[in-house]
Amino acid sequence: MDSVKFALKLKLRLKELLKVLVKRRKWLGNTVSVGLGLLMVLVMVLAFIRSHRNHCRGAAIEGEAEPSSFPWNPLDYPHKNESLSTGELNSKASLSLGNIIFVIQGSSKEWSRRKEFVKLWFRPGVMRGFVWMEENVPVESDDDQFLPPILVSDDSYALGIRLSMILLNTFRLRPPGAQWFVLCEDDTIFSTKNLMSVLAKYDSTDLVYIGGNSESHHENHGHAHAMAFSGAGIAISYGLAEALSIMLEACLERYPQVRRNDNRLHACITELGVPITREQGFHQFDIRGDAFGLLSAHPLTPFVSMHHVDQLQPVFPNHNSLDSLRTFMSAMETEPASFLQQAISYNHTEKLSFSISLGYVVQVFPSIMFPRELQDPQITFRAWDWGDHPGEFSMNSRIYPQSPCNRPFLFYLKENFFDKEKDKILNIYERYLMVDEHKAEHNCRFHSFSPKEVQKIHVMHKPFEQRWHLIPRRLCCNMRGKKDGVLTISLDKCKRGQRIYS
Repeated sequence: MDSVKFALKLKLRLKELLKVLVKRRKWLGNTVSVGLGLLMVLVMVLAFIRSHRNHCRGAAIEGEAEPSSFPWNPLDYPHKNESLSTGELNSKASLSLGNIIFVIQGSSKEWSRRKEFVKLWFRPGVMRGFVWMEENVPVESDDDQFLPPILVSDDSYALGIRLSMILLNTFRLRPPGAQWFVLCEDDTIFSTKNLMSVLAKYDSTDLVYIGGNSESHHENHGHAHAMAFSGAGIAISYGLAEALSIMLEACLERYPQVRRNDNRLHACITELGVPITREQGFHQFDIRGDAFGLLSAHPLTPFVSMHHVDQLQPVFPNHNSLDSLRTFMSAMETEPASFLQQAISYNHTEKLSFSISLGYVVQVFPSIMFPRELQDPQITFRAWDWGDHPGEFSMNSRIYPQSPCNRPFLFYLKENFFDKEKDKILNIYERYLMVDEHKAEHNCRFHSFSPKEVQKIHVMHKPFEQRWHLIPRRLCCNMRGKKDGVLTISLDKCKRGQRIYS
């Protein structure tokens, strides 16, 4: 309808101009005058068209809220889409999911299984992005409802440049309102709300390169300590993507010896003089086996991502891998900000130490352990190359107790919900009896914490403040006591002079 109005308006304007030329007969006296007149008409027409186009483009950008998918033909490159320069972005505007473009590197051989992981966190209609495959994959009828659009990357891409090229090709689509491009893999899951909280700290018009390292010294040393690993997710600001678009293809050719995708991208980013901005919530998870030790002692920062989810044991016992992750994601959605944040408490009378991983697990250690110890992950996992020596890992860690008697009692999350009237979140954790059975087999003392005494632990706390992670501090605990087999623990912001260990 708008195009019809535009054509009619242009036709009327041309008629008016021609009438003016006819009336001024002196213009028709020679060919020079005719040429000047036609040139004048052409200039005015082009000016009118350009004005109309700019007006339409501006309206499209302003009106872009949260489209269900990219509305452009990926084969139509910049000649049909004007570039959105960094000058046009409002760096102080609030960040929404629609401003983040997910660039997912997929594996066609693994897609039938791994697409279930993408379904856990991606929301078509709210989020935008592509899955880039190296070849065509079968598409089921309901995939559009749960997955991003699938594109096939050029199969001529040499080893080591595929990630860079799918970033470049996604940028060339000029997605309206894009502020960030987040590169990841199809076996990565995200907390998208926490991702927004982290990215909102930065100005997307600047050249910003955000991500995390590997948990394995071997992997970091073999690639680059200053590199963001793509499995954990790499956040590229619009400003950096625009700068890369000018030089990336030529730069990639200078590093044929660099075989890894994210490492070669990192090499080109260093040519722009941009260092990595490390955010601890991006988890490469170059580990195998049981991730319990890492998840139960998460650093004091928002949980953003987790890679290699198909290589890990189920994070909740008595579940298969996928169902366990569904429970994990469901717990996170109640309140993403507090998810996996660790609180530490004590019962000095009974000589018990409590480590609470919100939304996941409560550990009750049968001895007094200082916060400095409890905040370090227990090594319940092995490195990607199967090493398990503490020196193999790029974080402080501690050996998991060899004796069952020294291991903690475990209470896994059963359910959690938000109480609007009290403005509090209640987490209900249920005792994992297999641990108790194992302790009983080894004649361990239960002190006063036997299964008859406590079957459940209730943990209550207020929702976290929106910007808590800018100046983080652990919550302080108040042990409410035991009643009818339930131990209640209340968490709150530490008061002036209050300590965790007291």
